[in-house]
Amino acid sequence: MILQREFITESFHALAQPIAALRITVELALDKAPHEQAARQTLEDCLPLIDRLMQNLAVLREIANLVKEPPIDACDGHALLQSSAEEMAMVARASGILLHFNADPAVIACHPPTLQRALFILLDEVIASSGRNCKISISLYRRENEFLLETRPGPPEGLRQKLCCKLMQFAGGRDVVSTTAIFSVSFRECYSRQTIAGRATSHSPASRNIGVKDIA
Repeated sequence: MILQREFITESFHALAQPIAALRITVELALDKAPHEQAARQTLEDCLPLIDRLMQNLAVLREIANLVKEPPIDACDGHALLQSSAEEMAMVARASGILLHFNADPAVIACHPPTLQRALFILLDEVIASSGRNCKISISLYRRENEFLLETRPGPPEGLRQKLCCKLMQFAGGRDVVSTTAIFSVSFRECYSRQTIAGRATSHSPASRNIGVKDIA
């Protein structure tokens, strides 16, 4: 694990500097050759490719930093999932996508900040890969002595998908399944904190649409 982390960290540093230098070079070339349309178009086409490389490197660095597992505690899973879905509702609405939220009252064992980060990446990837006027369902429901978190559809394959899976595991999730059709992860039910348990069980099972379809 230590060797793997060192390799990823070294890879990030080795690639980040030349990529940054390449971007600066492209920007300078664009400034110097405003009338060379073909050359300008080629250079402009390079910029999103460079940005994508930098995003991938940032994902690799974040994966490399997942070394020590964070402390697991009792968490109101219903409230956390609802909050995460509501935060992404504006992004979904701008893309003409309907977010459907359905969650049972749940106290789960997890690390809330890591789970929130994983949910953000998961929903961001699913929204970005879904077509306009599509529906994304987000659910949390009981399965024996655990709770299953699901999104339908799932995220596309890639580094951010892998990062999401890693973050879910570090957040306390188990049995992660990630396909383009579905993403699912289970969390243990937690009984250790009476106050949180009382608050979570006070929720009624929620099933509602958070985003609004853009029909136009």
